[in-house]
Amino acid sequence: MAGRGNPSFLKNQKAKKRVERANEKRAARQARQAEKAAARAAAARPPEPQAPEDDAAPPDKAPE
Repeated sequence: MAGRGNPSFLKNQKAKKRVERANEKRAARQARQAEKAAARAAAARPPEPQAPEDDAAPPDKAPE
């Protein structure tokens, strides 16, 4: 009959590695989702108004 005793050392090692791989894949997927969410949030945010650039020197600095 199969499965009547405790799992062997090698089976435990394989199970640990399987869990580690699953955790790594989960973390990578969460990172990708967070990146996509940040990109969507940045795209949805309206652009900030920029100050017009003029060629005149600032008032506190007089041309020499």
